[in-house]
Amino acid sequence: MLGPAAAPTAYGAAVQNGGTLGDPCASQGLKTTVVEAALRLDHDDRTYTKVVSELTITVPLAWPLADGLLLDPRSDRYRKAMRCLVRGPTARGLEGVETNWQEWRTGEPTVTPVRDVPAQDEGSARSVEVVVRAHGWVDQRDELRIGPWTVHVGRAKWAVHLTPPDPIRSATWQRITLDPGSSGAVSAKPEATVGRNGDRLAWYPGAAAPPVEVRIAPAWPRAYAAQDDNPPFAALDEAGFMSWWLVLVAALGCVLVMLPRLPRPDRAGPRARDGLRGWAPVLLCVIAVVQGRNLYLGAIGAFGDNDKWQEQAAHAPWAWLTSTVAGGLLLFFGRPGKALAVTGVLLGAVSVVPVVRPGLFGLDPKTFVAAPGPADLTTAAVVAVTVCSTALLLLGGVAAVRRLAVDGGLYSPRRARPRLRALLAGTLVLLVVLGVCYAAAAERDWNRASWLSPHIDPGGWLPGSTSPFPDDPGYGAWHRAELRSNLLWFTHNVQNWWCALLWIPSGLAVLGLLRTGAEGTADATVALRGPAGPYRLLVLLLFPVMVALNIGEYTASGALSWVWFFAYLLALAGLLRLASGRTVGDKRLARSGEPLDRTLRVSHRPVLLDRARTYRERHAQLRRLDHGQADDATVRRRDLETGLRRMHRWRSSRGGRDRLPYDVSVVDVALVLGPGDTWWENGVTAARLTQPVALPLTAGLVWANQLRGEALTSTLHERLGLPDVLLQFLLWQVGYAAAGMVLGVLWHQLPGRRGPAKAFCVALAYALPAGLFALGNRILGEEQTGLAFAVAAMLLVLTLTGILMDLETFREEHRYWRGRIARLYSVYQMRFFSVQVAWLLAQAAAIATIWQFLAETGGSPLENSGVSRTP
Repeated sequence: MLGPAAAPTAYGAAVQNGGTLGDPCASQGLKTTVVEAALRLDHDDRTYTKVVSELTITVPLAWPLADGLLLDPRSDRYRKAMRCLVRGPTARGLEGVETNWQEWRTGEPTVTPVRDVPAQDEGSARSVEVVVRAHGWVDQRDELRIGPWTVHVGRAKWAVHLTPPDPIRSATWQRITLDPGSSGAVSAKPEATVGRNGDRLAWYPGAAAPPVEVRIAPAWPRAYAAQDDNPPFAALDEAGFMSWWLVLVAALGCVLVMLPRLPRPDRAGPRARDGLRGWAPVLLCVIAVVQGRNLYLGAIGAFGDNDKWQEQAAHAPWAWLTSTVAGGLLLFFGRPGKALAVTGVLLGAVSVVPVVRPGLFGLDPKTFVAAPGPADLTTAAVVAVTVCSTALLLLGGVAAVRRLAVDGGLYSPRRARPRLRALLAGTLVLLVVLGVCYAAAAERDWNRASWLSPHIDPGGWLPGSTSPFPDDPGYGAWHRAELRSNLLWFTHNVQNWWCALLWIPSGLAVLGLLRTGAEGTADATVALRGPAGPYRLLVLLLFPVMVALNIGEYTASGALSWVWFFAYLLALAGLLRLASGRTVGDKRLARSGEPLDRTLRVSHRPVLLDRARTYRERHAQLRRLDHGQADDATVRRRDLETGLRRMHRWRSSRGGRDRLPYDVSVVDVALVLGPGDTWWENGVTAARLTQPVALPLTAGLVWANQLRGEALTSTLHERLGLPDVLLQFLLWQVGYAAAGMVLGVLWHQLPGRRGPAKAFCVALAYALPAGLFALGNRILGEEQTGLAFAVAAMLLVLTLTGILMDLETFREEHRYWRGRIARLYSVYQMRFFSVQVAWLLAQAAAIATIWQFLAETGGSPLENSGVSRTP
């Protein structure tokens, strides 16, 4: 999430426990301190290089501030002592407010009282060992401060410097180690001892800290990823994401051009077609407004320098304008009633005025995010504008989704227009939830970055005293400034988060128009029942829009996002092309040579189901005869075989006598039809069946991507991380439903006799682009563990859905069996049943193996997982 935080200047005061105003840390008491420092750069299997620091400081208890280390980490005496060891005093003393947003910690420093060595008696001197572990990611061309180290990130080379705080600079530095990672070190000063494998540099000064400097030339993917916020890399990133949407709009335009060419265009559904025709330009305008602004910010390098946080704040208010325009377009498309339209106009007016005339409320973004802060009227105006602009965007999105669902026949509301009160109440509740989660994450992030800053204000740190610098703001003032900074960027962050979900209404527009293509196909032969022409294109579009993974970010750049749109579309189209002529319906009748699908209709279903049941019963009798378990001694094998041969009788399309293909049974023919009378009904059934079986796998994916290891840290500190957990859960379920829809719609055109075989074709189309992306990750050395889990989960969900589809085809027989397993055993018969069970067990074993691997390893930063459902 974007949103530069306040970077306060320091203020000072004298210390309470030892030291003077010139030396607040009592550095003389730290001369006998023993220090060890280690740094490791982890380049492998990551988009961003991870920098891990471990600092071990053995402090004598004689140091005046040492007893503070044994106190609660929330006490100011603890912070003061720890700051001397980790940060050192600022320009105006020890009590200044300081933030380091680049440094992350997995926990509080470890403080352990130890006995000095050698320790012969109880009266020997004691000391305190402090171990501080921190880490960060090289994700920007800037200075990265992690522990006592500073990484200067350049275009092609990085320089690592040992920059300890002044109080411990003159201590005894016993050992200093640096692991440059797989890229190795180009140079090291002063000369270092090299490890056996040449993978670690070490210094043993035994005195004050030496001026360690190590230069590293990382692999180009790590160097490129570290510049994704700098121009022109940031502009390429935003242009790539924008191109994905432009490709989608172009594809929707192609569908609209093809629709009038249908022989009977009246069946295309006027409302669904009008909805898609109106949605395409609206989507284009919204993307141009939102992504166009992001493209401009990336081109000028708006977020390429952390030190310019005040200048960056000037870009935040423009999100009020873009959010208002985008929300207005969506609301206008949603055909609101008069009351809702007036509400939208009022919200838009409140949102636009402060952008056009900021002087009316005294709004200056640069001073708004700094301490001591603006007047209360200015803050109230920013709150009002933020709420109104965000509410208009949310209302517009809901109105657009509702119209597309209603026009497409996917939703039948009781009222023609939505209730204004209910809509406003729902929007308000959503805003409150987003705001609370946003504020909680901002507070958590502030506490992380300012963990060593004292929580006392100038003049309040000693009873009856005043600050030597009374003009400086205190901790509370900077804390409030940080909250105002997050408030200023709230609309910007929510806008990007919300508009990234526009693939949902786009998918609804595709589904609504796809539904109209199934009208009148119930009585057609199987050969004419599948989607054709523009409806076939709609199915292919549905795959990259609603089913595909959000992959394609190599080196943290979305420049190639549009490529994966075509990769998924072509993968499904190519597999369908290869499957042409290989389905059960394509097999030819024994006498006339006519394809089976040209003679098979839904009207044959009752007779087929009855014959299929008889067929299975006679086969069961044959198996019992083979095992000497005949139910009736009068039953002869020849009679059973004669009855089975008669079941292969068929009629050609001209009514002549014919026979089924020799390798196709009447059960296979019944399964070809599927449970629905039309291909749309098959799609709806399959989409419905995916939901219960996908729930545990969706929970596992959300855990793997957002709730484990480092991903959990990112989720807790990302401004919209917590709402995104629930959202991602819903989006994965939507993705599985869309995958089931594709499976059901293409049921007659997929190869295989049973549902799992048909499901494998769709799962393979899902896995091929993912495999290509994984190959690229392998070459570039980036992470991809979550990708394997997502692909395996999709295969398992579709396989189970295919099995349930076969059961639904014979749902009229449920009264004859005790449960689904018994009915499944009867439908698949012994040979096919054992094969499907083995296939399911193999998939379950793969899922369990990946799950165990993910549980035993840490995660990557959330934004680089590559498996998000949001494009």
